[in-house]
Amino acid sequence: MNVSWMASPFYRSCDWIWKMAYVNLLWLGFTVLGFGILGFLPATLAMLTVMRKWLMGEPDIAIFKTFLNAYKEGFIRINLIGLLFAFGAYVIVFNYMYLGTIEGPVHTILSLGWYIGLIVYTVTLVFLIPTYVHYELKLMQYLKASFIVGLVNPLAMITLIIGLLLMYQLFTYIPGLIPFFGPSMLGMMVMWCAHMAFTRLERKKEKLENEKNDVSQSPSTNTKSAITHKKPRRRTRVIW
Repeated sequence: MNVSWMASPFYRSCDWIWKMAYVNLLWLGFTVLGFGILGFLPATLAMLTVMRKWLMGEPDIAIFKTFLNAYKEGFIRINLIGLLFAFGAYVIVFNYMYLGTIEGPVHTILSLGWYIGLIVYTVTLVFLIPTYVHYELKLMQYLKASFIVGLVNPLAMITLIIGLLLMYQLFTYIPGLIPFFGPSMLGMMVMWCAHMAFTRLERKKEKLENEKNDVSQSPSTNTKSAITHKKPRRRTRVIW
């Protein structure tokens, strides 16, 4: 096989187009397999699991096997979290309707609280599944961690908003791309921005740990600690 041809930009571009279309097809199929409502979140989780591995330098993983394992492992947990978000959406809509029945200072104060709640809900929702596939946490800790990731990384949120606007323009002009690349392109955009946020957080954490070690430990111990910290793991363990 011609190695130089496989290393060409054209071949790599075609390879990535095929991968995005394939994972998009898997997402559609497994969403239907879960009867739509129950399959949507696990399929999205599985898709972002594959994309996380791509972003972490593993472009040649077994896509179907990785997707299927993530789908099965996270099916129950991610749907339980989804129920919490569905209840949160109900509360937000109910309070919005209630705001239309009041006026005066009370309306102003409650409206402010409603907007704050909406922002917290949206930020947490956007980073929920990327946080789930990247970190190993207890079930309820994912809500807190998702919000913290978005809160301390406004650049990631701004980049995501710009990316979504550009994707909206693209799909408006070429709507035929939506069934073949819509979910996968959206998922890649979200995961890429989240991965950028995770990388910044982990660099800050590593910097703080190194500064602490420089004060409390000898140079030889610092080297050993740094090497231990960089051992590869399936997902990142973190204490929030």
